[in-house]
Amino acid sequence: MKFGKRVNLHTHTFRCKHAVGAPREYCAEAVRQGLCTLGFSDHQPFPDGRFDESRMPFGDLEAYAREIETARQEFPELNILTGLEADYVRALGKSFYEEEFFNKRKFDYLILGPHFNDPPEAGAGAGAAENVRLRVESTIRAMETGLFAYVAHPDMFACTGLSWTPEIEALCKELVSAAVALKVPLEINAYGLRKPWINTAEGRRPQYPWRPFWELAAELGATMVVGADAHRPEDVWSNAEQTAAWGAQFGLVHANAAVAAAIVNGRKPR
Repeated sequence: MKFGKRVNLHTHTFRCKHAVGAPREYCAEAVRQGLCTLGFSDHQPFPDGRFDESRMPFGDLEAYAREIETARQEFPELNILTGLEADYVRALGKSFYEEEFFNKRKFDYLILGPHFNDPPEAGAGAGAAENVRLRVESTIRAMETGLFAYVAHPDMFACTGLSWTPEIEALCKELVSAAVALKVPLEINAYGLRKPWINTAEGRRPQYPWRPFWELAAELGATMVVGADAHRPEDVWSNAEQTAAWGAQFGLVHANAAVAAAIVNGRKPR
């Protein structure tokens, strides 16, 4: 496979219940928009149906994979990868993810999508800083497993309108430092720039990406990935150039092609 500049590894489908479009529709749009590589990363389901309001039933995984394989045959000019955006649940163990998604289904990759604390109820009633601490701890534990190609929207907790306090800065430094040490890239998420902006004590800003987080990430030497986080076919590259430029102002250059190559080279052929 050859990897050019336009590589998006963060793509959803209708199966997550908050996106539209089937894999072939995303692939057709990716070809029109000049992408060379498109990775599908719909939300990972759980056998017990937890979080099922925002993800496919576990039994739909085979159909999901078949639809992507059909698109792969229909669009040979496009590198198409099969993955999931996964929430890591420590109680299930690393072996669950390895067996279900890599060994059994031969998926190409997993993205870590830290949407919840682990366990989810841990932050009930906690203050903002405590919830960030729990999210950071959950994210670091997940990165340490070595399961994930990169971390999606690591600064998503900023959507609550947080202020950049010394305590929050220290927690973000802990997260970024762990990512650097573990060689896990962090994603600047373009979907955040398509969402409504919020009013905070520090002024109006996107929910994420959060400027001070990425200034810190650049200072500490993090590797950046740009993720379109497409929930509609037309968004397979939406805001990606803008997001890359946003990161470049801090000295960050996206490593999308390198991450895609590492995914392909690091997994056994299908």
